[in-house]
Amino acid sequence: MLTAVCILKQVMGTIPLNKDSEFIVGEDKVLDYIMATLFFALFVYGLVDAVRRHFTNIDYQSFLFALALAPAFIFFVKGKNKRVYIRINKTGIYQDEKLVTGWSNLLNAYISQKEKVLSIQDNFILVVEYRKDGFKEGFRRSIPLTNTQNKSEEDVLAAVKFFWKKYRD
Repeated sequence: MLTAVCILKQVMGTIPLNKDSEFIVGEDKVLDYIMATLFFALFVYGLVDAVRRHFTNIDYQSFLFALALAPAFIFFVKGKNKRVYIRINKTGIYQDEKLVTGWSNLLNAYISQKEKVLSIQDNFILVVEYRKDGFKEGFRRSIPLTNTQNKSEEDVLAAVKFFWKKYRD
């Protein structure tokens, strides 16, 4: 059960949430830079192999390793990105800096997994059920939780429950 102070992991230790704090979900920059380095190392390996062969009799492995430059670049750009995927604070839940719902309109929030055929990765989503003024029916927003985000799915849900409880108290 949630206590009055919810402890959440940060890169440098733990920071307790309070009613005036914010919970921010962005990219895990360390993971992105590690992945960029690994893919760049694969690219360099393929390049060195091709140079050693004087660019003749190059086998398919050198070409495959050369293709590793693309994901290296993508992970490097993601690491430099300052995008905030989810922001949770005393006013509500935000996705990409746009308010999804305030606490007064929140009906429910939970973590689910989007089923994808032939997918080997987790596809977790934060499902936010809320209502809007002037509408009788409720709305449901699915917010994707990326595999390279800096907060776990459990921490995101705990932050939602923490701020929602603070609003109701």
